[in-house]
Amino acid sequence: MDAFPPSYVDHNLPLVLISGLAAAGKAGEEAGEAIVSGVDGADGGVCVFSDFPPVSGAVADGLLAALLAEDASFWPWSSRYFSHRANGVGLRIQRASRTYTLPRKKADTTQYAPDSDGLAPVPHSPLSPLTPGSEVFPDGIVTPSWISKHQCLVPAAFVNFFPLTTDTNMSTLKDNQLKIEINSLKRDWAQSGYKTRFVVVFLFEDGPVLDDANYRISSIRKATGLDPRNVFTLPPGPSPLDIQRFVKSLLFSIQGAAVEYYRDLSKHTRRKRNRTTIPPPTAPPTSGTSQTLSQQGWNVRYEFKLGVLAEFRQEMDAAGRSYETAYDLLFGDEVFGVIAAWSPRFDEARMLADVLALRILRCHLWLEQTTPAVQFWVAHRRRIQNIAYNKGKGTNNYGWEAWEVNWSLIMAHNISRSYIPPSPAGTNSGPIFVLSEKTLLSGERVSPWDFLHHRGYWLARAAKHTARRRLHAENIPQEDRLPPDQHNATSQCKALSNVYDTYQAPEPHVEYPIDDRPGDKYSHQILEFLTESVAEFAKRGQVRMVEKQKLTMAKEYVRLEAWSDALDILRPLWLQISWRREGWWHLMEECAWLLRDCAVRCGDFEAIYRIDWELMNKNFTNRSDWNYDIHRTGTTDEKASEKPVMVLADRDVASCISMSFIFNSSSGNVGEPLKGQLVLQSDCIRKSSPIHLSEVKIAFEGGLPPIRILADSNAIDASKSTHTHASISLADGQSGPSSSLQEIKGNANLSLFPGQMRAFTLTLIPREASDVRVASITLMVADDKFDLAYTISSTSNDAYALPRWWTESKGSITSRRIGKGRDPSSCQILPKPPKVLISVPGLRDAYYFGEKAGLNIRLDNNEDASASIVVELKLSGRSEYPAVISWLDGADVEGHSEETEELSASQTKEAATQTIRRKIAELGAGEHTILPAMVVEAPHPIQYDLEISVSYHLSSDPEAAISKAISLDLPFIQPFEANHNFLPRLHLSPWPDFFNIDESEASNMQQRWLLNSTLMPLARETLVIEDVKLRVVAVEVGKICSITTASDSSKQSGNRYIRPEEPQSTDFMVVIERLAMEDRLQTGVSFELKIKWRRDEQQDVFEAETTSPEISLPTESVITSLTVPRFSIPMSEPRVLASLGAKTSRSNDVPGLIQLNYTLENPSMHFLTFNLTMETSDQFAFSGPKSMTLRLVPLSRHTLQYSLLATRRGVWIQPQLVIVDTYFNKTLRILPTESIKSDAKGILIWVD
Repeated sequence: MDAFPPSYVDHNLPLVLISGLAAAGKAGEEAGEAIVSGVDGADGGVCVFSDFPPVSGAVADGLLAALLAEDASFWPWSSRYFSHRANGVGLRIQRASRTYTLPRKKADTTQYAPDSDGLAPVPHSPLSPLTPGSEVFPDGIVTPSWISKHQCLVPAAFVNFFPLTTDTNMSTLKDNQLKIEINSLKRDWAQSGYKTRFVVVFLFEDGPVLDDANYRISSIRKATGLDPRNVFTLPPGPSPLDIQRFVKSLLFSIQGAAVEYYRDLSKHTRRKRNRTTIPPPTAPPTSGTSQTLSQQGWNVRYEFKLGVLAEFRQEMDAAGRSYETAYDLLFGDEVFGVIAAWSPRFDEARMLADVLALRILRCHLWLEQTTPAVQFWVAHRRRIQNIAYNKGKGTNNYGWEAWEVNWSLIMAHNISRSYIPPSPAGTNSGPIFVLSEKTLLSGERVSPWDFLHHRGYWLARAAKHTARRRLHAENIPQEDRLPPDQHNATSQCKALSNVYDTYQAPEPHVEYPIDDRPGDKYSHQILEFLTESVAEFAKRGQVRMVEKQKLTMAKEYVRLEAWSDALDILRPLWLQISWRREGWWHLMEECAWLLRDCAVRCGDFEAIYRIDWELMNKNFTNRSDWNYDIHRTGTTDEKASEKPVMVLADRDVASCISMSFIFNSSSGNVGEPLKGQLVLQSDCIRKSSPIHLSEVKIAFEGGLPPIRILADSNAIDASKSTHTHASISLADGQSGPSSSLQEIKGNANLSLFPGQMRAFTLTLIPREASDVRVASITLMVADDKFDLAYTISSTSNDAYALPRWWTESKGSITSRRIGKGRDPSSCQILPKPPKVLISVPGLRDAYYFGEKAGLNIRLDNNEDASASIVVELKLSGRSEYPAVISWLDGADVEGHSEETEELSASQTKEAATQTIRRKIAELGAGEHTILPAMVVEAPHPIQYDLEISVSYHLSSDPEAAISKAISLDLPFIQPFEANHNFLPRLHLSPWPDFFNIDESEASNMQQRWLLNSTLMPLARETLVIEDVKLRVVAVEVGKICSITTASDSSKQSGNRYIRPEEPQSTDFMVVIERLAMEDRLQTGVSFELKIKWRRDEQQDVFEAETTSPEISLPTESVITSLTVPRFSIPMSEPRVLASLGAKTSRSNDVPGLIQLNYTLENPSMHFLTFNLTMETSDQFAFSGPKSMTLRLVPLSRHTLQYSLLATRRGVWIQPQLVIVDTYFNKTLRILPTESIKSDAKGILIWVD
């Protein structure tokens, strides 16, 4: 950006000058350097004089710092930022002295005589093309001094700070001094002719504020004629927060006035533009320069001014329109078209075009119109290129390249000062480019270059054109590079100006002088640009561009002979370069030879050997003049002070040797041979010398020990055949330092000729079961000059892409494809197949809770040798009280006692595991043994998991541990389930007499119930039921419950066979007696059903004969308890029982005659009245009361008898006797007894 005047490039902001604040200390020194005092008085400017001392102190320091902090000169060029920080208008705030000199508004015309008509010369601005002595007189368009005048000299507001005393004795005197000083300043500003806003700020001195402070301020304001809007007062003793608020309020009031100040200037410029005639100059041009600025030139000048003034107001859209109008007018035929290429005005017009383009770009970026900005940048470049072709010196010269550099830097500078919208992905590093913000029309296409790329691209472009500029400069003839004082004649100097473009470049003798290394300055510029560009690209993760530019930087350092700097760049670049992975060998080769040259000059032997190892790769170009021998590398005779040691990894090196190790099979077994093959492939250049490896080491993940293959010193192999095969005998070596596995060693010929492949077949004996995978393969070269180790830790290289197994047959080497569908570098090592069989003869499908489960563990040794066996049983189940497993014979082995792992009550949801072990010292080959075990009493139905595992070793191979395990399910299920019916029955014993109660005896209030329990077998086999009993678990206090077995159930035999899906019933008579007559509580009774049962002995004997004779558990009786649901009995409520009368001779003589009795019970202590109604039916005829009223005294019952004669036989009849409690108006439900059923409608009686 140094090619343009700063005023042309800088963003224009309203200028606000602050005067009268003196800062102390370091802050005062920094602020003092920025104090401005206007133009030089010798130019005849208007001087605003003041000798009033400035305000000092802590408040002045804080106020000055807060004001200068609001200076927007370095804010980002963005409407968003300005609207957030300064309400849309930023200010340029500078500190000025009390005495300030303003530039003249009109030039001095006293030196010019009147014209022939006697008219005085017309005064114009000193910067106008109409004023002689101006830079642009008579045909120039605009000068940067005009922008500097408004940006740096003439403020929009001038803020004066004055102290206001709090001393009552001096207040009148000092107030009068302020009035005189302010009036003097106002008069000077009025005489200057500028409409700058004059602002006064009063700062109270330390001390109490008097009541007349407002009156004094008002008096000063009236005496000086100040506008109240231009007077501000800061109270004494303000806090930093108060100062910040005051500054915000002050600047906010200035913003509006500043915008109006520049709007008035725009109106004045627009009025002059709208004139149809050009004003007369102050004095006519001298002879030979009669050409003046054309009307279109004046329009360019006015539009440029309007754009600058709009930029002052931060109206960037209006500024852009004015700049674009001026830009189009400038390239018209009446402006650029009439300027001769040899005229100095031609370069001025080019600079004005560049300045207009720069400001148009800034307007686009300010409004976040990124795509139009890029498109305009390209369009301006093409337009200037056409101008250079048609009227200039063309583009094939260093001057054009200098312009290209500056034009690229303009865009980089604008991007760095602008606000770039965040990327859609929201990455913190910033976007690579900004997508188009405008809606594309149908058919409109936007090229990738039209997207605004980040600053790094433009810096890289500047570096590229700087290199081209150097190339053109190097082609300058030597005679043109001579200084002017050494030219033969002046005409030759003039001729040079017609050949070389010096618009933004110096003369040839300055551009590329003869002495002092003229090309170094270009290298320094390129390095400066690329350093910043690399940072931008690296910040966005553009690795390839970073690598390319770092290579260019290294080349520039080499050109400067800064070998160490080039080495510092290339060494880390070479280790992590992406070209190696992507196969860009020509770029890698260029980088390698450059790095090697730097390493040789810097004595970096490690880098030399590392690069030579890769340069032997056949992917690189074969240099005919180079000796490709890693053992005699082509370095100088200088020897390293220390022997370099290199450790290379496959991901960082394009090695000249590739390696792979594959397994012949995807799985193997412990103790059995497993074949693997190591393949070494030379990828060296054909003319290279052989490489002599000292060692190859293979490391595995898993249970295989590492393998070391050492170079055989006795091997003599001069064969250069492309394929060789050898089998290596391995032997145990020393244990590795970081592993307990013992190394395996072997020897082989490890010399590799160019393009040669060596395959080595290895036979391994795994000793441990695991998943084995090749972890790494390391080759080592131990030379007297260096040590090199190259490690492959990835199996994704080309050597594993198409794995092949090499074999030698009849003197020829052949290969076959293996590993299809699997990873050939991995192998699953399985345990040695166990030949000890585990079985459990006589295992039942299910066991029943409460019984003991006997298990016979049979072990058959089918191995070829005797075995020492440890047997382990694990019983797992989720239970709070788990069953117990033990050896039936109580056997145990020392050191292997029974172990039980129990859980607390809070952990019952977790599986509890019990473990028992025993050892068999020796079990001969072909022998078997049976170990009896027992699971004792599972307390409730549960599913147990039984794991039987054996671990043994053979007498022939005591180090190889072999194991085997089987899992069994031991379900303990419920043998029975029961359904229960609690039915009412009529108790025949008499009730007590209410009128004659004997309190010394029991109440005799008894109720009889029948509990019918139906057993449903859940077993899959026949069981023997020995006994079924009912036990009272709980009964309410004050009640007595007795249980007897029903007569039908007592007649059944003691042992009953219950078969699957054949239910059996048992009846129990339950008599409940209420002890106290006045007891009105409901009675609850809980029962438990006790079932004594056992398995069928005959069936067990049959199963034992068919399976194994070693079952040792006898058949035992088991008692299973079933909970009966709780029954509730309302013993104090009235009830009605229906029963059949006894058979008589009459009923036998009359078919269909039934005696039916209704017994009404009143167990309460109340007198009850019932209405009884027997409904008629077509099913039967009846004899008995049709309707009646029955009154029952407390503790009494009454029986009604009915004779029913059915109309048909073999059917169910349903008599309907309605019994209603008259007091409660409640209908009583009739309860059936023996031989009577009921449904929702009532009782049912069967007619035989």
